[in-house]
Amino acid sequence: MFRAFRSLVIVCVGLVFVIGGATHANWVETFDNNALDLSTWQFSPYPDLTKTFTAEIVDGPDDNDYFALTETSSVGVGGSAFGAGFGSEETFTDVRIGAVINVAGDASRNYCGLIGRATYFVGDGSVSGAPGLVATETYVMHLNWEDGPANMRIDLEKVVMMQNIMENEDELGLDLYVPGLNHARSYYAEMDIVGSGPVYITGSIYEYKGGPLVARTATLVDTDENDPWEEEVDYDAVFKSGVSGIFAQNEQDEPAGYYCTFDEVFSVSDGPAAVNPIPANGAAEASVDVTLSWLEAEFATGRELWFGKAGAMEKVDPAPTAATYTPGTLEFGQTYEWRVDQVGASGTVEGHTWTFTAANYLTVEDFESYGTDADIQAAWPHNIEGFDYVFLAADNPADKSMRLYYQNQYEPFFTEATRTFAGTQDWTRLGVETLSLSFTGQVDNVEQPMHLKVEDAAGNNAAIEHPYTHATQARQWHDWTVALSEISAAGVDLSQVSKLTIGLGDGTSSAQAEEDLDSIFIDDIRLTPAK
Repeated sequence: MFRAFRSLVIVCVGLVFVIGGATHANWVETFDNNALDLSTWQFSPYPDLTKTFTAEIVDGPDDNDYFALTETSSVGVGGSAFGAGFGSEETFTDVRIGAVINVAGDASRNYCGLIGRATYFVGDGSVSGAPGLVATETYVMHLNWEDGPANMRIDLEKVVMMQNIMENEDELGLDLYVPGLNHARSYYAEMDIVGSGPVYITGSIYEYKGGPLVARTATLVDTDENDPWEEEVDYDAVFKSGVSGIFAQNEQDEPAGYYCTFDEVFSVSDGPAAVNPIPANGAAEASVDVTLSWLEAEFATGRELWFGKAGAMEKVDPAPTAATYTPGTLEFGQTYEWRVDQVGASGTVEGHTWTFTAANYLTVEDFESYGTDADIQAAWPHNIEGFDYVFLAADNPADKSMRLYYQNQYEPFFTEATRTFAGTQDWTRLGVETLSLSFTGQVDNVEQPMHLKVEDAAGNNAAIEHPYTHATQARQWHDWTVALSEISAAGVDLSQVSKLTIGLGDGTSSAQAEEDLDSIFIDDIRLTPAK
C-alpha cells in the first residue's frame, strides 16, 4: 500500500497520533436507503489536488445500495493515488474488519481492501508536500487486480508512513493468487487482527458472507523485532490499536484513477477468530501425545472446541477451561481437524478449521525445547568433570540438535551424555519396535566406537554398540536403528525406561592428537513401528 511516498517517512514523524483509547467497539454500515448509517465516516484521498476524488452512495435495487470510492484523474496529472474511508474514530485492538468488495471490469488495474489499527491525519500539504490523507501506521489487506481480473491476488501489508515495508510476501504465503479466472465480481473480504505482541493478522475472502472460503493468507505475525517478512527499517514495533476502514488505490497513469465499490462494511471487536494454533495448521509430524493450544481474542470469556479425525470433528464435552487441550494418545499417521469457537458477551464466534497429521513415531528427544547451552547441559550431563562437552546446536530456531564433543585420548578414554527422564517412559506403547536416532560427524574426526545404553527403573541396563567405528566421520545425517527386542533381551523392562546414554569410546585411548577435540551431532531420538 502507498509505495510511492517514501519521503514521508522523514517529514511526518512529528505528526503521528493515536485517536482515543482502545475500547470494545462495533460499527456496521449497510449504505441502504441511500444514506449512511454512521454520521462519523471520514473520506479523504492522497494527494488531494485535482478534487476529482469522490466518495458516494450508489443506488441499488430495492434500496439495497452500496458505496463507491472513485478517482477520475490520473496520478500523472495530480489525481489521487489512493482514497480511504474510516467509519468512526473508535479505536480497536482485537478486531474483525469485513466488507463486500468489487472492482469493476477487465480494464481495471486498481486495487482495494481493508484497513485495521490505523492512525492517520489529513494535512494541508505543509508537511507532506500535498494536501490529503497521510496514513502513519496501519495493517492492510489488499484485493489486487493490478494484472487484471484473471490474476487476482490477496495480500497482507504493514504500512509505516505511507510506505509498505514488506518483503518475501509470496514465499511466506502472505501474498497469493486467488484460484480461478472469473474475478470481475464481488467477494466478501475479511481481516482479523488479534494480539498486541505479537500481533496476528489473517486475510480471507469468501464467495459471499457466510459462504465457501475462496482463499486465505498465511497469518502475518508481527513482533517488535525485525521479522522475516519485514524490510530492514528503523520502525519494527507492532501497532497495538487504531481505527478501521476501507480503501481504493491506483498509482499507474493508465487506466486513469480507480473505481471500487463496497457494501456491508463493518468493524467489530467481538468478531476475530482464535489464532496461533499449536500444532501449526497443516503440520505434518505432530506428536501423538500433542497438547493443543491457541490464542483467543480479548472478547472471549469461554470457548467451544471441536476435534476429531479429518471429516469427523466432534464437540468436546466438557469444553476446555483454558486455551489448551490434551486429546490423549493419537493414531500414528492420522490426520486430525480442530476448531475453536470463542464465546463472548455477544454470542459465539466460529473459528477457522485447522488440520495436522500425527507423526509415525513417538518422540523420546528432539532437542527443540532447549533454549541455551546451560539448558541442554542440565538435561544431558556428561561424565567428564571440569570440562564442558555438551552444547546446543541450531541451524535455525526450529532445527536444534545436541553437539557432543570428545577427547578420548585422555582418561577415562570414553565420553558419555545421559538423559534421566523426569518419569519413567513406556517404550511398549502403540506397538513400537525400534529405537532410532539421527547423527552426523565430521570427516576429520578420529574413528571411535559409538554406543547407546538404556536403563530401567530397577537399574537393569543394555549397551548397544554401532557396527561401524568410522560412523563418527559421516558428513551427512544418518539414522541409527536398534531393535527394542535387543534391549529387552538384556533384561531391560521397556515399560519402565528411566535413562538413555549416548557415548563415544571404549575405555582405551583413541589416539587423538594432543589437544584434539572431535564432535558428533545427535538429533531426533524416536520410537517407531517396524518398517
